Amino acid sequence: MAEDLSKEQLKPEHPDRKTGYERILTDPAPPWFVELYPGGDGTGYFQKLERHSILFHRRYPKRLVVSFDNIANANDLSFAREPWGWKFFRDEGWSHMGVFARTKAWYRDPEIISYFENKVAEGFFDRFDQVVFAGASMGGFGALTFSAHVPGAHVIAFNPQTTLDERLVPWETRYRFGRVQDWDLPMSDAAQTVQTAGKAYVFYDPFFDLDRQQVQRLQGDNVMLLKTWFSNHFAAPMLRKLDILKPVMLGAMDGSLDALGYYKMMRARRRLPMYIRGIEAIGAERHPDLAAKARQRFRRLRRQAMAEKERDAS
Repeated sequence: MAEDLSKEQLKPEHPDRKTGYERILTDPAPPWFVELYPGGDGTGYFQKLERHSILFHRRYPKRLVVSFDNIANANDLSFAREPWGWKFFRDEGWSHMGVFARTKAWYRDPEIISYFENKVAEGFFDRFDQVVFAGASMGGFGALTFSAHVPGAHVIAFNPQTTLDERLVPWETRYRFGRVQDWDLPMSDAAQTVQTAGKAYVFYDPFFDLDRQQVQRLQGDNVMLLKTWFSNHFAAPMLRKLDILKPVMLGAMDGSLDALGYYKMMRARRRLPMYIRGIEAIGAERHPDLAAKARQRFRRLRRQAMAEKERDAS
């Protein structure tokens, strides 16, 4: 679908313009293909739809995670493309259904909706004792909404949108292409679908206004809104920089993560440059004296951390 490509991608010399045969000759095979090619030892399938593709790996027989692409992945035509979180879920041994997005359409596509409805009808999800839906941004929306197909499933959503239906969120100014999709289709409002989830872990920056307004639409005793201060729209990368993304993900996947444990891990943010820059930006606007003190405190903590690192290395 050439209309889905950017102007840069449409240039003849761009790697995305390669034919499939050219990619086979010049590009490495996707890592997941090692498991699923005819000589591989994995079990699963790859299914290509018009605007989406599905990759399924059967690993641990009782645990399944379903992941959804974000908008950064949507126009990725590289031969080695992986589903969101593929390496992590593989290393943890979970069965994995990864949904590739071919367009930035927020899964407003009757075909992908019907695909999940058919999987429910055939009892696919009933084979698993534990099902988790996960994603970031557009993928977070997919996780929150499509989880309604499996009532009781846990959800992990980083910086999600709850909907782009302008009748519900007239203040949302981002994602023009997403806003013009068909928002009368099922699975269009996470504020409704989240009610059937087990636990819904939602990560967001409270100082990023549009993200905050989106996630505040999510209400219920099963919803846990977890703050990633000054991460902007990059909650997961912030947790990765803090070396806590893995324990946070594992705790959310099995439903054991709680707010107290999460915020204890988040104390490490005080040594993160992006965090102190956020404090400085807010502080310079509202409390310049406090911002200066915070800057000094951060530098002192950073020096202490470097000294501890040097002692450990000696």
